[in-house]
Amino acid sequence: MVTRKEVCDAADRIRARDASPGGVKERVSVRSVRKEVGRGSFGDIARELGHWRKDANYHPVIERADLPEALQSRLTTLGKELLEQARIEATRERLADFADVERRREECDRIVAEAADRVDALEERVTRLQSELDRSGGVRASVTGMPAAPGLADPPVGPRTQMGVFVDTLYGLKLAQEAEDYWNRVREAVKATLVRRGPLAVHPLLKALPTSLKAEGERVGFPLTEAWLRYRLVQMSRDGEGLTLVDHRFGVVEAQGEEAELAGLEGSPEEQAAAMGRRAFWVQFLRQVHDLLVEKGALGSEDILSGLDGDLVRATRAFQEITPRLLRKKLRQRIGDGRPFAEVGDELFEAVVGDGPWDGESPTSVYAPQPGRRSA
Repeated sequence: MVTRKEVCDAADRIRARDASPGGVKERVSVRSVRKEVGRGSFGDIARELGHWRKDANYHPVIERADLPEALQSRLTTLGKELLEQARIEATRERLADFADVERRREECDRIVAEAADRVDALEERVTRLQSELDRSGGVRASVTGMPAAPGLADPPVGPRTQMGVFVDTLYGLKLAQEAEDYWNRVREAVKATLVRRGPLAVHPLLKALPTSLKAEGERVGFPLTEAWLRYRLVQMSRDGEGLTLVDHRFGVVEAQGEEAELAGLEGSPEEQAAAMGRRAFWVQFLRQVHDLLVEKGALGSEDILSGLDGDLVRATRAFQEITPRLLRKKLRQRIGDGRPFAEVGDELFEAVVGDGPWDGESPTSVYAPQPGRRSA
């Protein structure tokens, strides 16, 4: 078994030798040391040679270049500094990634907390409504919809009690309709803002929305917060409702042109409409209605249907066959949503005219912003 002194002496002798003419300096290695000593196992020599390398500050690549000693020392120091700087940068990058993950986690926790608060508020409202219905004596169903077993002392349900149940039901439907109408106005305001200012993150987008819209949200029980707005907009982007989400910024999807046209698809009108999808089809349908009203002026619902292309009218059967009554309902709904239509006279409808053809989606404030025009 070789001793540490033997290994260190052999390593020092190898290191002190000059390079042969035209050659390179011999490297101090386990193999060269064993050859120098003449005996010993590679494992024993490797263990002792490791101690020698550390004590002698041995760097074979620099020494074999046969550089001056001062330059060798400087290169060694520089190498250590570069290695340490690389470690610092790698650590800093990992810390930055960790901080970003932590920030995202906190943001998600905040969204979940606001959603939980909203759920608690809705559950409290449902509980109040259920209590009102129970006091009226006309409802025997719990919130889950399971019928309650009638008791022997159940009060009779008379006309007055039935009227109370009917009023409470209408009140619940009124609240649901108010919430849906409010979200439709928020959605249109968001699209109008994005069209005007380009892609935005949730915070500046919320600040850009009208103050009156935020106040209305408080009134109908839907406070307009960043978390709630982000949740609804992410849903819209995933469901293909005209928004995109790239790098935490929301934008408006540009029109797809001929790819969304009914005439560009194969099959019957109903099959073509089904291939387009419900939303894309009704966008095209209302765009054709708008173009017809721009050309013909104010028309009734029956005249509008007779003036449209027959294949377009038949294609509505893929979703809900259009009738004069249904068309009036859709146009009035679009007017309420701020689309460029107006109802004049006795069930007559006309188009609000802008600078060019309407795209089927933009609200009046975007399509016809000039002062003095009719506002739907």
